[in-house]
Amino acid sequence: MVLGKILKAIKNSVDPNYWAEKIGNKTGAYDKAHNSKLAQWSRSLTGWQYWTYQIIGGVIFVVIIEFILRQIGMSMLPW
Repeated sequence: MVLGKILKAIKNSVDPNYWAEKIGNKTGAYDKAHNSKLAQWSRSLTGWQYWTYQIIGGVIFVVIIEFILRQIGMSMLPW
């Protein structure tokens, strides 16, 4: 039992998801993001509006990240 608790504590101390969840819950960032106007608007989209928002948002995200990665000599695209 004691060994299990020690191993779990070690795992949590090096796990970024553990710390992100702990900080997000403590600061209330999750609640702020969940109740934001953008989140409420995106949850109200239906049908083609939802898919258009998802596709255009995804493409813009990929283009921006690819541009940033190219600046440091990397790429996330396979060609």
